[in-house]
Amino acid sequence: MKIEKQILHNCFAQAKKHLKEGNKDEARNQLDMGIAWVAEKRIEGYKAKDTIEDIRVELWLERFWMTLENNNLLL
Repeated sequence: MKIEKQILHNCFAQAKKHLKEGNKDEARNQLDMGIAWVAEKRIEGYKAKDTIEDIRVELWLERFWMTLENNNLLL
């Protein structure tokens, strides 16, 4: 069964699209939204090794944070 790409995949894809277009503010917003969504799941009890959209929570956080850092988007 193929996993359906949902909220986090969409946030990450939109962030990459906005970065490519040079819209850093929108990219930052998408990445921050992804981090906030994962944070909400952690509050609900998800652990680092649990998966969301077939990807580990820790990997989602790493992707979002590294994209922020590598593109100088941290405030």
